[in-house]
Amino acid sequence: MSGALFNYNMRFYLITLVLAGVILSAQQANFRFDDLDREAARNIAFHSSYWLSNHPQLDPNDNHRLVINGGFSFYFRKIHGTRWVLPDLDIAVRITRNLSLTAKLYGFQVDKDAPQVIGSGFQYYFGNEDNKAWVTSFQRVDLKGIAHFRLTSITMNVQKWFSGSFLNYSIGAGANIFRERSYYHSTEIPGRIEGESKYFDLDAIIPFKGFRLGAGIKIHPESQLFRTYIMKDFF
Repeated sequence: MSGALFNYNMRFYLITLVLAGVILSAQQANFRFDDLDREAARNIAFHSSYWLSNHPQLDPNDNHRLVINGGFSFYFRKIHGTRWVLPDLDIAVRITRNLSLTAKLYGFQVDKDAPQVIGSGFQYYFGNEDNKAWVTSFQRVDLKGIAHFRLTSITMNVQKWFSGSFLNYSIGAGANIFRERSYYHSTEIPGRIEGESKYFDLDAIIPFKGFRLGAGIKIHPESQLFRTYIMKDFF
C-alpha cells in the first residue's frame, strides 16, 4: 500500500516538474526601449507590472500545506507589434488556517533578454469559521535581468469566493503600483517611470484528475490580461 502511494505521489511530482519546464520555455515579449518615446516606454513598464500583479488563486477553505501554481498570461492586443505570452509560476505555503505565504522565483528566456522574477507576499482568509469566503492578498515582485530597465511591482487585492457543484469562482478588485528604473540612455526615455492601476478580476477553477484547472481575466481600461493555469496541492 505504501509503495503504491509512493509511486502515485512521484508521478504527480514528475508531472508537475514537466509542466513547470514547459511553462518556462514557452513565452514571447519584447521588453526593449529601442526607438521608443516616453509614452511607449511607460506602456511597457505598465504591462510588465500588470502581468507581475498575478497571484495564486487559493481556495480559502483548502487546508493543503503546499500549492504550486503554473500557467500563462497573455494580452488580447499586441504591445508594440508583439503579442505578449508570459509565464506564471507561484508557490504558496499554508502557515495557519487563515494565512498563506506566497513566492515567485523563476527565470525564462525571450528573444533579447533573460528576465528574472523574484517576489513574495501573503494571503489572509476571513469569513465564517466553517466558510471563509474572503481573501486579502499583498505581494511585491521585482523584475530583473532585462537590459533596459528593472521594475518593482506592488499589488493589493481583495476577492470573494463562491462554491458551485462543478466549479469554484471568484470576483475581486485590486490596485497595482510600479516603480521602474531605466538603464537605456535616451533623451526620450526618463530615468524613472512610476504609475498605478486599479482593476477587476474574475477567476474560475475546476478539479481535474488530481489537479485544478483555472482561467481568469483582469480588466483595466487600458488593457485586459487573460490567464490560464494548473494548480497542484501537496501535503
